[in-house]
Amino acid sequence: MRTGIKIAPPAFFISMNICDMERGDVAVVLSVCAEKALRERLKVLGIYAGARIKLLKTSFFRKTFLLSSASGKVALGKSVASEVEICPVR
Repeated sequence: MRTGIKIAPPAFFISMNICDMERGDVAVVLSVCAEKALRERLKVLGIYAGARIKLLKTSFFRKTFLLSSASGKVALGKSVASEVEICPVR
């Protein structure tokens, strides 16, 4: 079963996933829609509902995403990054 914990987004927001971010963008994680084990692993790495993240770098074909979170730097593959719903911060 794939469920995730969600937070209430602002009144007007743009919902997207990490794959849609551009280099240098900052966002707040709205939800992680993945298996429980993966959600727990991402939580330890600082990717959880309400966390603030920044995209530092992507690989050449956007298969890997290097993020900065409260816990440090995290690299995520495209399949995992597409499971993380975010709201960009201006």
